[in-house]
Parts: sequence; C-alpha cells; structure tokens
Amino acid sequence: MGLATSGIVFPAATGFFASIGDWAAEYGYLAIFLVVAGDGIVPILPGETSIVAGAVFAAAGDLYLWAVILVGALGAVVGDSIAYWIGRGGGPWIRGALVRMAGEKRTRSAEGMVRRQGPALVFTGRFLPGIRIGINIACGAGQMSYRRFLLFDAAGAICWSLQAALIGYFAGKAFAGQVWVALAVAIGVAIIVGFIVLIRERRMVAREEAIEASEARAEALAQGEPLAPAAGNVPPDAPTPIAEEPA
Repeated sequence: MGLATSGIVFPAATGFFASIGDWAAEYGYLAIFLVVAGDGIVPILPGETSIVAGAVFAAAGDLYLWAVILVGALGAVVGDSIAYWIGRGGGPWIRGALVRMAGEKRTRSAEGMVRRQGPALVFTGRFLPGIRIGINIACGAGQMSYRRFLLFDAAGAICWSLQAALIGYFAGKAFAGQVWVALAVAIGVAIIVGFIVLIRERRMVAREEAIEASEARAEALAQGEPLAPAAGNVPPDAPTPIAEEPA
C-alpha cells in the first residue's frame, strides 16, 4: 500500500470507527439487546460479537461495561425464552424447521442431551451456539417448567455475557485510542474461542450419537431382535447375538 493510499484509507477507517463509537453511545445498548435476543431464535446473528464490540466501546468510555453485560444477558434470556415457548406450543412443523436450520444430527443430539442432563444443559447450552436453539426448544417441548428453565438459563446468560464482554473490554484497554484495532483483536479472539467451542460441540454431538446407537442396540438385543451393527461402531465388549438353528 502506497503512502498516498494509506493517507486516505487509515484516516477513513479511524473516522468510520469513531462514528460507530458515537452511534454506540446513543444506540449501543438497544442494538446489543436486539441482536443477542434475535440470535436466540436465528443463530446466524452475531450475538456474542455485538457484546464484544459493545465492551470495546465501554473501554473507550462510550458505554458502561456493567450495562453491556446486563443487556447482553437480558437479550440472551429473552431470545432463549422465545425459543422455549416456541417448543412448548409448536407442533411437528417446529421440529422440521429446526432440523432444516440446525441439521438432523444436532437436533437429535440436543433432544437426547436434554433428556439426560436436564437443567444443567440449559446453563452450558448458552455456550454452544450450534445446538443452543435445539436445547431450548427441546426444553419447551419436553414440558420442563419455565421457572426451572429460566433459573438455569439466566445463570448461563450472565456468565456468557460476562466472558464476551471481558474479551472486548481488555482488548479495548490494551489498544486505548485505537478503536478499530481493538475491535479487530477482540473479534479475532472471540472467533478463536468460538472455533474451540465448535470443536467441543462436535465432540458432544458425536458422543451423543454413540450413546443413542448403544442404547438402540441394547434394546434390540433385550427384545431378542438380532441387530447387525454398522462397521466400526461395535464396542469391544458388546455381546454378539447368536442365531438360533432351525429345529
């Protein structure tokens, strides 16, 4: 990049992020709330990123950190609650829509984990963006009491919002006076954290699939129905069904 180009681009970038800072000071809280709440229903929205960005502006003095954390957590609870009530009142078409959005594997895994882990999964589910909506809808469809759901969801939302805000805040403090650099660093860190979470989520889904396959095999054997397992999925200590010889 030449000197002339840099002399145009860098001031323009700085001015752009400065204008974002002015906008954030006026509309930041509402924007964070709406994006995070929407993320609970439409997972493609950048809920966590909006909190990270808001915290960067809090470090610059445009917003209050405690307020960013609060509206982020509140938006998360509202979005998750909407998903819960959709599951409570929805029919088969709700599950079909969820399958199209999150995939059959994630949907089945979310339902299975809710059955096994119950409210504890509501807390950890806030940190699992791929299957979070499936968990919340499954909780509603499974008739978990809303009071119980709300308790664990609120706890998870506060912790989730806090960790996202701290990433943005410390990046903003480390690059004080350079909002655009702080934003780039904070969002980069958030992406790395999200990638690690995605790997962990995929492992959880694979583990849940293995558990379901094992239970299906055990049930079939208990009913005297020989089941030919898929290659590579047979546990080393699994009993082998013996075919009866004709009389």
